[in-house]
Amino acid sequence: MMRLKLRNNRHHRDNDRGNRTHTMAIDNAGAKYPGPFREEPESLFERCSWFYAFCREHLFHDHTATISHALWPGARPGPDTHLLEIACGPGFYACSLAQRYPDIQITGVDLSDRLLSRAKDRADIRRLKNCHFIKANVLALTQSLDPVDAIIASRFLMVVEDRPQALHEIFSALRPGGRCFIAEPTSALRAALPLSCMWFFARLMGDWTTRFHEPGRAAVMNQHEFQSLIASQPWSTVSLWQDHWYQYAVCDRSC
Repeated sequence: MMRLKLRNNRHHRDNDRGNRTHTMAIDNAGAKYPGPFREEPESLFERCSWFYAFCREHLFHDHTATISHALWPGARPGPDTHLLEIACGPGFYACSLAQRYPDIQITGVDLSDRLLSRAKDRADIRRLKNCHFIKANVLALTQSLDPVDAIIASRFLMVVEDRPQALHEIFSALRPGGRCFIAEPTSALRAALPLSCMWFFARLMGDWTTRFHEPGRAAVMNQHEFQSLIASQPWSTVSLWQDHWYQYAVCDRSC
């Protein structure tokens, strides 16, 4: 670690501030959120994690029963089942399903440290021993995790930059014979409100120049776009349907 000597001259003190900033960038070169000279965008979900957690808890539809039926119709998952929740946020589904099926193992992944902390607290409060949470990039899942038996991806594809790559990672992260459940909003207005509010709160807190990963608005897919994206992977079977607010896909990878 570099130590900077104090100078008496104000000009030198200003240079020291610049050096400290540069040193921080060097020290954080291998971290997920590098120093300021790297100028990489931050996460809006990290900055406004409290608001997203509120939306997930109180505003978004609860698909727990639908997920259970879609992944394991008419039966309970086996005790060796490993379920992955992608972009798990505060761990809503991971903890709900861990409570419902205490014999399976569940992993939640997200890029937001604050949302992962909320997820871990949620699991601790419920004394759940069969779910844990890790920080991982969904666009590089296979580099971080071993293949799993089942995957949940809810309200994720509308904010990810590279949808084909994201879906390819979901396919690759499944074991042969594995199944995934995908749910995406159909209402652009309803989907836009939470993200727009997070942008508003970030600017309200003075972040007028901060660059964020997330788009300015949620990119909701129409039915044709959704079906075309799902068809981009070599699934063995696919089931598609929609209701008033969401469109769904349950996809199986061949054995």
